[in-house]
Amino acid sequence: MRVPPLWNVCLLLLCALGPRSVLAAEAPWAIVLGQDTKRPPVAKLLAAQKQARAFAWVKPAKGFPKLVASKALPGLPEGQHVLLLGVCGTKEEAEAARALVRPMVPGVRVQPLTGAAALACPSPNALKEALPADAKAQGTFPFPDSPGLELTVHRVTPSPAPACPTTDLLLRVVRGDAVLARQVMKGQCVGPCTPKQKQEEAARLASLQERARQGDPLAELRLKQGSVACQARQTHFKTVLTGLGLPVAVIAQEPAMHERMRDVGMLVGAGCGRLLVSPYLSGETGTGDLSRAQAKADADGPEGWKAFSVFLPAPDPEAQAGRRHLGHYVWLAPKCEWVTDDAEGQDM
Repeated sequence: MRVPPLWNVCLLLLCALGPRSVLAAEAPWAIVLGQDTKRPPVAKLLAAQKQARAFAWVKPAKGFPKLVASKALPGLPEGQHVLLLGVCGTKEEAEAARALVRPMVPGVRVQPLTGAAALACPSPNALKEALPADAKAQGTFPFPDSPGLELTVHRVTPSPAPACPTTDLLLRVVRGDAVLARQVMKGQCVGPCTPKQKQEEAARLASLQERARQGDPLAELRLKQGSVACQARQTHFKTVLTGLGLPVAVIAQEPAMHERMRDVGMLVGAGCGRLLVSPYLSGETGTGDLSRAQAKADADGPEGWKAFSVFLPAPDPEAQAGRRHLGHYVWLAPKCEWVTDDAEGQDM
């Protein structure tokens, strides 16, 4: 039997393996922010997304986002003007980039291409921040339909150290090690806490005592009320509201006079590429009740966080009667903030 020349064997192997190798390579994936048959609506969409800081958490490749005719890339729908965030080499990369903008652009999607295209895949636009070594985790909460995107809550010690034993709450939006947004809910020291303040308080008491000895009734009354002590005013993480399209944290802040007032509640959630603090919850929220707080969006869908009510459920969770309304919030896009139409709600 005659042995075929070596080059013939190589040629046969190339014929057998070559097409399979080509088929095994994944086609690129486009990240589509929007499209229309006419160019002006897509241009207006891009302007609106930029105004809403939709790309705050993403670092697009040079020249992106950009408008292209669908014929520019194989696999895009015919006869469309398409707004592209980028083009990635794999579906996983495209989905990861999509997650960075989806909270601000719910309609963003990934589209497989049917042929070769220049790659321009976005990356996270991360803050340069390390988690403090003493940070204690309070919870981690995923963003729905945004793979890898999470809201994290930690308790941290302020730096420099405060004059009273108080700590801060650090809330962050992260994707892996990349920190995309942060918000610190600070604890506070109330009353005479620093050496100077303590000295001033001692002088005030000495003055009151002298006036009381001279028969001043107002001074006597103030002495009976006692001296002002240094107090730590903490902030506490209570729960996360779900069903709004993104996680919204419920935070309680201790009042300045613990024994006379209830905690003040507020919300912290993502908007315009930041973590924002809402106006106060209305009514008497109470210390323990806020851990039971729930939310109901005005309309179903990924943008439920733009209009929703917060309430405490009745003893029977299925019953509507007996709920305690805590606030109704509406997203004000031009100012990138929540406002409340409840009479007792206050702006921070």
